[in-house]
Amino acid sequence: MIARGQARGRVMTARRQARGRVVTARGEARGRVVTARGEARGRVVTARREAGGRLAAKGRLRRPVPAARAWAALAVAALALALAPAAASAHATLESTVPARGAQLAKAPAQVEFRFDEAVEATFGALRVFDSQGRPVQEGDAFHPDGNGSHVAVKLKPGLKDGTYTATYRVISADGHPVSSGFVFSVGDAGPAGKSVDSLLAGESTGPITDSAFAVVRAVQYAAIALGLGTLAFLLLCWLPALRAVAGGDATWQAASDAFAARAQRILVAAGIAGLLSGAAALVLQGAVGQGSTFWDALKPGVVNEVLGTRFGTAWGLGAVAWAEVLGALAIQRPLPRLQPASVGATGLALPSPRLAALALPLLALAFLPAMGGHASVQSPVALLLPANVLHVLAMSAWLGGIAMLVLALRAATARLDPADRGRLLAATVSRFSSVAGIAIAVLLATGAVQGIVEVRTFAHLLDTAFGRAVLIKIAVALAIVALGALNRQRLLPALRSATTPGRAGVLLRRTLKAELLLGLTALGATGALSTYAPSIAMSSGPYATSAVIGPARLEVTVDPAKVGPNQLHLYLFDRKTGAPFDQTEEIRVTAALPGKGIAPIAMTPHVAGPGHFVVDGAKLAVKGKWTLTVVDRVSDFDEYQTRFTAPIE
Repeated sequence: MIARGQARGRVMTARRQARGRVVTARGEARGRVVTARGEARGRVVTARREAGGRLAAKGRLRRPVPAARAWAALAVAALALALAPAAASAHATLESTVPARGAQLAKAPAQVEFRFDEAVEATFGALRVFDSQGRPVQEGDAFHPDGNGSHVAVKLKPGLKDGTYTATYRVISADGHPVSSGFVFSVGDAGPAGKSVDSLLAGESTGPITDSAFAVVRAVQYAAIALGLGTLAFLLLCWLPALRAVAGGDATWQAASDAFAARAQRILVAAGIAGLLSGAAALVLQGAVGQGSTFWDALKPGVVNEVLGTRFGTAWGLGAVAWAEVLGALAIQRPLPRLQPASVGATGLALPSPRLAALALPLLALAFLPAMGGHASVQSPVALLLPANVLHVLAMSAWLGGIAMLVLALRAATARLDPADRGRLLAATVSRFSSVAGIAIAVLLATGAVQGIVEVRTFAHLLDTAFGRAVLIKIAVALAIVALGALNRQRLLPALRSATTPGRAGVLLRRTLKAELLLGLTALGATGALSTYAPSIAMSSGPYATSAVIGPARLEVTVDPAKVGPNQLHLYLFDRKTGAPFDQTEEIRVTAALPGKGIAPIAMTPHVAGPGHFVVDGAKLAVKGKWTLTVVDRVSDFDEYQTRFTAPIE
């Protein structure tokens, strides 16, 4: 019994020990599993944090990528809208003609004269007079009678026969825009007018390619001016003061200074070449606009010489000379100051005083080119618009050129320095530019508002005219620039100043600067398009002419002067088969309505002025808008015909 009890005890003890070993082994296994899981989780978390740190350090953030694409899409859409050709009327408006429109003369006049409300350029000789067969009957070149710049005339061949004649003109107004139209007059026993004014002028207009190319060339010129003047301003106001404040005396600082000067010089050379080429192209394109032809047709010494004699040609020709002087100064000497070894008896590096007169004088002269070659120098009030435009160009250049230097040139300098010096130089330069940019943006907005108010005048013109739509694009761009500038000033710049190295703040700052540069280029594209349009307040249609079919007759209508107030309507009816004056009219009725303003049809009474020629004197079109004119021609007691057309009244 004792032996059995001892055996059982040993068995129980062995079982307990085995169970203990199992529990211990399970616990150890569980502990190892938990430990392994914890270590694995720790490695995953650590890896994620390290990856996030690397992404943050490299600036690989997900959110700015779609934003950059959105800015790019906005820029492309804005440029497409801005550069889309528009049928803009020019600044000059025709006031009267000699002989008068629709006049019936006993004998042929010696010349035809057009009288405008401002001086026009007629050096291209685009005044023509056609007979009923469409043959030109003018003689010699256009000229200014008695030296009056607002009057332009052309001589007629002697011995003209009786008939109907059509006189057309295409001249350049003082702001460089073309203006064209025409009128009909009769001599003796008048016959039909062979072709309408529109058909005779159809071959004397530039196409959309030429118009768009002109807008692009202007934008390139303005970008070149911004780069040139902006580089000069950034060098004097931001880079040199920052370099004096933080530069050390070792070779790395000299390398940084050399790298910046070399990059800045390349930017100036690129701006000079772009400015010179765009200036030359603009002279040819203005010749194409003046004579209503293509770029290649105007690429002739004679045409370019005529353009140089105009106000636009003089301004842009002098601009090309200024760019040649800039390129010459860059080729002959190294005008951009850089750190150099100190003089004998001293150690370290020294920064010589800048000698930039050879660059500064022609670049400052270029600030006047947009005004002297555009609206600001001829549109009233010149005393307000001309200085506002020049200040606008200077402010735009200081801001946009400075942004370009930060993006394109400063990095070449900071790349030569260690992180600590890089951060100090970046903070010093950007801080100074932030102050300059704040003043420039304020001046830019103020001068832009002044010009916009004068040249657009009403909210309706912002949408109804190509000039106004280009201004809208610039307004949207300006608001976006102000928002990015506030972000830089309030968040990124303080972070950059407080950090020992640029780090994440430097990466984000560079991205916002690139976005600002893209917005600035968009604004330049809109400006290039805007300068090819007449200001919204100058968008007067002048005499309005159109033609239509009305039963067996062809109707030609002229509304003169197509402005609010009394107008004169000329109605010419021609037989569609023979072209002779239509003589079957028993009664003709005319009504005018403006549905958009709630004005019901107003009856007008025409009187007979000649075979197939009817006139409405003093037609009261007292509200601005697109009037619907209805003409009813009754040819018998049972038959009458009707047509409608829309006349824009300014």
